[in-house]
Amino acid sequence: MKKTFFAVVSAAALAFASLPAASFAAGKDFAFEYEIKDEQVTVTGGTGFMDTINIPSEIEGLPVTAVADSAFAGNEDIISCTIPDSVKTVGAKAFSNCPKLGELSIGKGLTAIGDYAFTACPDLDTIDISSDNPTYTAFNNSIYDNENTLVLYGGKQPAASILYTAKAIGKGAFFGKTNIRMLFIPESITSIGDYAFSGCVSLWSVEIPDSVVSLGKGCFISCNLISDVELGNSLTAIPEDCFHSCSSLEKVSLGDNITSIGDDAFYGCTELKNLYVPPSVTSIGRDAIGRKFDVRSSASENIAGFTIRGEKGSQAEKYASEYGFSFTEKHFIKGDINDDGYIDAVDASYVLREYALVSSDQPSSFASEQKDAADWNGDGIIDAVDASGILAEYAAIATGRKV
Repeated sequence: MKKTFFAVVSAAALAFASLPAASFAAGKDFAFEYEIKDEQVTVTGGTGFMDTINIPSEIEGLPVTAVADSAFAGNEDIISCTIPDSVKTVGAKAFSNCPKLGELSIGKGLTAIGDYAFTACPDLDTIDISSDNPTYTAFNNSIYDNENTLVLYGGKQPAASILYTAKAIGKGAFFGKTNIRMLFIPESITSIGDYAFSGCVSLWSVEIPDSVVSLGKGCFISCNLISDVELGNSLTAIPEDCFHSCSSLEKVSLGDNITSIGDDAFYGCTELKNLYVPPSVTSIGRDAIGRKFDVRSSASENIAGFTIRGEKGSQAEKYASEYGFSFTEKHFIKGDINDDGYIDAVDASYVLREYALVSSDQPSSFASEQKDAADWNGDGIIDAVDASGILAEYAAIATGRKV
């Protein structure tokens, strides 16, 4: 049975007592709701106003060991929260969508943080964890677990950083961090969880290194400023909703080992006018590419002018036929090294990297068609001169001197 435990705010400290609600003035009291099972207390929520939430370590003489799923979700008053040593688990979405939550203190007993427990808390930038906690540690006001997974990013700086030894980015780790503009993902990262960057509406620059072998569903939903995405060759799948509603996304380079593109993966990417889909792709989900929602008809429709490029007889051609898109067979354009349909500084960097490899007697990283595209001046040698020519072409196109 759910019960209520009242806390009183005083000038010196918070004192907890089981007293009737009527004995407190409005706006001065706060009631913790809780349940007791097996002689242990789970805090399930609270009523009343309190900007500083100190979860009690005991209620009715019994230890408080858990904060329930969604217990304080959506609380617009909480500014700071302290979780005592007695608490072992914080449930899923327990403090999600608390817009003013800026400070979080975690005791030594916490061993499990549920999915999305602190997501969509854009002001959270001060996190302290007991040095005696065996499971979690704080670094740069972010939470990491003992398997080197970034559980939660805390910070308000526009340039976000991740511990260079981290192995994974957890579910919703950056969810709703509206202040982040740039992010560097270290090559130690091998996986990125579901909805990891969803709602990072100011994020315009992120690179996914080749070390990443898996992306979670909804990973970059509504990252409205991202314009260019290059996916490494270690990825085999683009999950459902991965880049849903990335309205500024113009260029996407898929890795050569992608085998599937999930439902709605690029839905609502209205600036993405063409996409090369490699022959490795054998599955393209519903409304995955070139589709958007039309408000007037309340239905999905094709993005005007969208074109799919690929191999004859490929899944790309079948998808184009199913939705009535234009389809063009793959062909490398001179200077377009990554075959994304554009000639730009990225292509020049590819040429310079290839030049450095060959110059140091290392194996070429280019396929034969790429070598032809990279040899800008046609002298049979790929070098800095070719990179300069590509950059000059890019500058001419960017300034309108050449279309």
